[in-house]
Amino acid sequence: MGKEELRVTAKARRRAMPSADRTRAADAVAAHVLAQPVIAQSSRIAAYVSMRSEPGTGPTIAGLLDRGIEVIVPIILEDGRLDWVVYSPEAALRSTSLGISEPEGDRLGVQALSSVDLVIVPALAVDVEGNRLGRGAGYYDRALAHTDAPLCALLFDGEITDALPHEEHDVRMDMVVTPTGVFRVPQ
Repeated sequence: MGKEELRVTAKARRRAMPSADRTRAADAVAAHVLAQPVIAQSSRIAAYVSMRSEPGTGPTIAGLLDRGIEVIVPIILEDGRLDWVVYSPEAALRSTSLGISEPEGDRLGVQALSSVDLVIVPALAVDVEGNRLGRGAGYYDRALAHTDAPLCALLFDGEITDALPHEEHDVRMDMVVTPTGVFRVPQ
């Protein structure tokens, strides 16, 4: 299957997931993320405000904030890059034309990822070599060029696969967290 066909299949599978299963998955993913050694050593982490169909990031972000870790989240720019803002639970969220929730806040600039200790990345699937299937716009692949921090994709169970089509510019993940555990990509 090509990337676009894989995206369509993954999105349909996610849309069919019951809400209660999503809630349980978000809590389980948060527990696994927050137990990672990198968290205890972090002062700033990049994450994202999840869409309804994605593994929920709310519990993960809340847990990071409870530990005194600053969380930055992306804002999509018109030129196809990501800017970043410091996440605050009190900040108003606006929905973009892509259906992505973005908080209000002072922009940190596209280079903000150079100051993070971990990047939590959305994905539709990841293979055992760390190749990530995103939504296809390339925002994250461009943004991840600005960091040397470990990269962690959040997935539902069953979304780690043996192989995915990938290209030279695709950035590989270092680990994947699902509701049932953590998969570390062999280096």
